[in-house]
Amino acid sequence: MIKDPVELPAGTVEWIESITAETVSSLHRHVARREAWVVETLSSSAAKQWYFLRIDRAGAKGRGGPWSLLRETKIIQALAATEVPAQKIIAWHDEFHLALQEMVVGDSELDQVDRSQQHAVMMNFMAALAELHRLDPKALNLSAFCTWPESAEQQALSEVYVIKALWRSMPEPPSAGRLFSAFGRRWLENHVPPEYQHTVLVQGDTGPANFMFDGDKISASVDWELAHFGDPMEDLGNIVVRDYFYPSSGGDLQAYFSHYEQLSGIPFDVDKVKYYTVQQLLRSVMSLMYTVPSLKWNDEVAMNMGYEINCQRAMCDAIARAMAVSCPAEPMPVSVVQRGDEDKEMGRVFSIIEQQLQQQILPAQSDGFVAHRVEHIHAMVEFQHRQARYGPHLDRYEQSEIAVIMGTSFDDLPMAEEALLARIEAMDSVEEEQLILTYLHARAYRLEDLMEPLVRPFAHRFLAKVD
Repeated sequence: MIKDPVELPAGTVEWIESITAETVSSLHRHVARREAWVVETLSSSAAKQWYFLRIDRAGAKGRGGPWSLLRETKIIQALAATEVPAQKIIAWHDEFHLALQEMVVGDSELDQVDRSQQHAVMMNFMAALAELHRLDPKALNLSAFCTWPESAEQQALSEVYVIKALWRSMPEPPSAGRLFSAFGRRWLENHVPPEYQHTVLVQGDTGPANFMFDGDKISASVDWELAHFGDPMEDLGNIVVRDYFYPSSGGDLQAYFSHYEQLSGIPFDVDKVKYYTVQQLLRSVMSLMYTVPSLKWNDEVAMNMGYEINCQRAMCDAIARAMAVSCPAEPMPVSVVQRGDEDKEMGRVFSIIEQQLQQQILPAQSDGFVAHRVEHIHAMVEFQHRQARYGPHLDRYEQSEIAVIMGTSFDDLPMAEEALLARIEAMDSVEEEQLILTYLHARAYRLEDLMEPLVRPFAHRFLAKVD
């Protein structure tokens, strides 16, 4: 028996071996935004087996929250008796909050295969989603874990308000994220769909990279953390978001949504899909605003920092599309870049660190996860280099831009943002929405430029056509 990795609770390996009746031969960290491990075992006949291990550290301390691993495990177990393809739960550890799952056969990187295979897999996935939405949600016996929405407003906003309530006791971090968060929430409140559609179990974060595929068919939909009872169009909005980050539709989702409509019998509502695209992105914007500042050494810091900015920009793109307005998409102003480039000495130390990481430390790493971490450290150093050069100048630029919107000057950027935040909270007209969106959309692109080393994995993305 191998030793427990220092990051996992003592007794983890022994528990896995007692469940599988196999010997754990290796246990290594999986590259993902949320912590997971790949387990390799040997049977008595020396045959290799693989499993997927998830852990909820907060849940083990009684702080699992509304999307705990225990809740996700119960949802997956409820689906085991249906035709919906989901990963199987092998065992649950009630003290450590560990979930041992089957290692699903296949690949998750649909964006990396050729277009013909993408199309076949996406059509098969839409059939699986239709199967999920045809289930009788009340027959799944999930009332202890999923709240039933009673109105169109609850369908549209309940998940947003869960996030808001979760962080209510904490002050909002003094970052641009609070502007994007407040604007997205206010926009959703101003545009709640008027019709209350029938309720289904939605996966809540469904689409490319959240299912495994083998050949032309999906093996299983994975990641049920955000599953809940809601509007079926919410999952289609989720697909738009997943396709944004992992392009798999050739830039046009219409054929897939038509296929879903035919198989599910549920009418396709394009306005709702656009609305729920915004909703899904806002949920990430809201959550990341709080979680990024509290990330610890063993978290995916660079990935989450970049993803926060990606989501802010994508949300602005989605709102602009829903409102049918055109907004500027420009990098940092030339004046900001020129001022930052004037101080040559400031970047010397950063440049040395970047070169040492890239040319000495990274090539010496044989462990895949450690190499991944070194690459992310390099990206964070690159960002800090850009922040030191351009950040102060960009802050002054944003302060002046907000002053134009508000019609008054401010002593500093935090004061300007407080004034804009108050205006966003009172926003109640389309004209006001368009004015503020124009600024936030442009700011999102400037932030993406400033943080280019961190947003690089998801740079230059666009929303696929839905109509």
